[in-house]
Amino acid sequence: QVNTAMHEAKLMEECDELMEIIRQRKQVIAVKIKETKVMKLRKLAQQVANCRQCLERSTVLINQAEHILKENDHARFLQTARNVAERVAMATASSQVLIPDINFNDAFENFALDFSREKKLLEGLDYLTAPNPPSIREELCTASHDTITVHWISEDEFSVSSYELQYTIFTGQANFIS
Repeated sequence: QVNTAMHEAKLMEECDELMEIIRQRKQVIAVKIKETKVMKLRKLAQQVANCRQCLERSTVLINQAEHILKENDHARFLQTARNVAERVAMATASSQVLIPDINFNDAFENFALDFSREKKLLEGLDYLTAPNPPSIREELCTASHDTITVHWISEDEFSVSSYELQYTIFTGQANFIS
């Protein structure tokens, strides 16, 4: 019962740590998304303001052109028409302002969230047991004056990357372990 309680407590502690990491990462990513939203809205607001200014200038030019078209004095018409025509040409050349800088379809392409790898890792969480000890192949083991070679095999399903080999030197008085 004590052993079970200790393992259950460890499980709760580890899961709480994982959930805290996820909560913190969620907050960081949410802040990045909000910051990007604010930046894009600011940029769009600036573009809207530029478009409004362009629209106001165009409206003024159209009103001036309509007023000039009503002019009955031919000389005066030619004098003012050239000025208005130059201003219309300049406004037409600067009409690139009306093209939005932001593509709304991939406005958040920086935030492609793919948690498939993490989900697989979390789904694979399980209680691990220690691997079985290797079997020593005594027929292949050798010993010389200052060298010992130990051969073993492991028939465990676990992927064991290394084993620790301990040996004892009998000195006669006390055993020396290295």
